[in-house]
Amino acid sequence: MRILVLLIALAMLPATLFAQQQDAPSQEELKSLLNTKIRSVQHMALNPTVIRATRRQNSEELTLDLIKQRDDDWKSTTELTHFKRSLQENDAGRFLKRVIGINKSFNEAFVTDNQGANVAAFPATSDYWQGDEEKWTASFNDGTGQVFMGPLEYDQSTKTYAVQISAPLYDRGATIGVLVVGVTLDYLKSKQALQ
Repeated sequence: MRILVLLIALAMLPATLFAQQQDAPSQEELKSLLNTKIRSVQHMALNPTVIRATRRQNSEELTLDLIKQRDDDWKSTTELTHFKRSLQENDAGRFLKRVIGINKSFNEAFVTDNQGANVAAFPATSDYWQGDEEKWTASFNDGTGQVFMGPLEYDQSTKTYAVQISAPLYDRGATIGVLVVGVTLDYLKSKQALQ
């Protein structure tokens, strides 16, 4: 019943006010609302194109210094640089773009390697290195992998409110990276009609 009341309140509030409300859904309530989307993200994490791209980048054994330099370069401009575009146009990036294009409840998707560096992203993320952020560290989980769901928050790169769901990427039983997908506030609002 509390979820229904929260969803009705949610539908009546502008997105900017919702994020500030004390009655915002708890993590457990969000998890219940997003159960189907969590399974969808886990299924996406099994995509062979995503696994191959992540395996290939891991084999390059990028140094943390190089990753941080790329991160600094990435954050130094909001322009869609050649490098940012390359992560949208590689095979995994095209897969993510197709998924985002057909599923309007998703606002972004990106894949990282075993250090948290982007392998593919659509649209371009705010930064290149995710390895110092909870959405990556909690999901990579020191190499054991687990699903992680962040709070509802404003996403700078897409200029929308969303919940990020992170799922580990597995290759032959080993965690090799993380897939992160943003689920929009509009999707959460639409759940009200189904309850």
